[in-house]
Amino acid sequence: MISLKNAIMKSKLTSIQAQLNRAFILISLPFAVLAAAVSFAQTYYETNEFQDNLLKQAAQYTTPHTPITHDDDPDDDDEDEATIYTEFSSSSLQNNLNLQELSVGYHTIQKNGDSYRVYVRQTERGRVAVWQNNEQRNQLAIQSALFSSLPLLLLIPLFSWVIWRTVRRTLAPIATLSGSLKMRHETDLTPLPTDNIPKEIQGFVQSINDMLARTERVMQQQQRFIADAAHELRTPMAALSMQAERLQGQNLPTNLAVQLSDLQNIIQRNRHLLEQLLQHARAQAIESKRVIQIIDIKTIFLSVIETLLPLAEAKAQDLGVASEANPRVAMNEMDAFILLKTLVDNAIRYTPQGSQIDLSAYETTQHIVLQVEDNGGGIAAAERERVLQPFYRVLGTDEQGSGLGLAIADTIARRYGGWIELGESETFGQGLRVRIYLPK
Repeated sequence: MISLKNAIMKSKLTSIQAQLNRAFILISLPFAVLAAAVSFAQTYYETNEFQDNLLKQAAQYTTPHTPITHDDDPDDDDEDEATIYTEFSSSSLQNNLNLQELSVGYHTIQKNGDSYRVYVRQTERGRVAVWQNNEQRNQLAIQSALFSSLPLLLLIPLFSWVIWRTVRRTLAPIATLSGSLKMRHETDLTPLPTDNIPKEIQGFVQSINDMLARTERVMQQQQRFIADAAHELRTPMAALSMQAERLQGQNLPTNLAVQLSDLQNIIQRNRHLLEQLLQHARAQAIESKRVIQIIDIKTIFLSVIETLLPLAEAKAQDLGVASEANPRVAMNEMDAFILLKTLVDNAIRYTPQGSQIDLSAYETTQHIVLQVEDNGGGIAAAERERVLQPFYRVLGTDEQGSGLGLAIADTIARRYGGWIELGESETFGQGLRVRIYLPK
């Protein structure tokens, strides 16, 4: 519980947007409440003053001969009007107010448990009294005060929303940078854009760009070293292979022929490793400028099958295209070829004699899906993520691979915003199904 509380507090403290919102709201809220209170008090006072002026005006236009339009008992007054009495000597007035005891001007009197506001005016013919129930006056004053202060109170949530919106828009460039970094491929080290960035964080963004530039230089050096080393080793390995082929044509004793066959297998594996190292370095190369074009997937399928068919026939495997769909995808043609060739080559190597390998493609609303499916032994679910890592090999297989094939394919797919999904074959009931998701 304590750790959860600390985590919540830490998240609140590390959120600039939350801190700014909280600070602005806490500062503006008391002022808004104070303004509403002042408006309420001022309107309440002015409304009472206005009603006093109305009483005075009513008395000015009333004479002792003005007909009485209300009942004599003020307790029966209409709540919406002031009751007017005239004729100082009238017996009805004597029953309602003792005007002789009231001086000219405003008074607050109590009668029959009710409070009244009275204005008395002296005329040549007598006194005129105009009064109104104080409860009615207070209700009217409170209503007017509420109507004047309510807009200010309603502005509090509106003002809070405006603050939240303003802070969010101000910090939007930071959120945009964060989102772009999350969507980047791991080898994309291009500098962050500095347009529309607040001055307060421009130095921070520039520091990140400097770090990205240094990281790019280091990665380029590493990739260049791997590529150069693999390239330099290809020549002596090719020479060794040629020498071994020449020796194979000689009439060698049985024991030497067996050793020569083992040597040729080792040379072939090393040549394959060097080729995959070069492909992996090219796939990860940051500086390479790939020509992107719209290509037909079926054309790439046929090129891969033509290249790898001898290997499949050597193991009596059925290799072919299992779908009529021919989606078009925007990518470098060589990348597409290496991507599919690597997956098909893996399927040929790691499935037994007489297996079936199908290539297919289809489209969804957002992706183009390429699929390589076989009926071999498959890969355990626990290892499907790990086999995408460089140099990881599944134990218990007879094939001596390099562990780079799926890593190369995954690197190429991610370069184009896609990914690779490994699963169990649905067509054959066993074996491996590899799906490549590429965005449209």
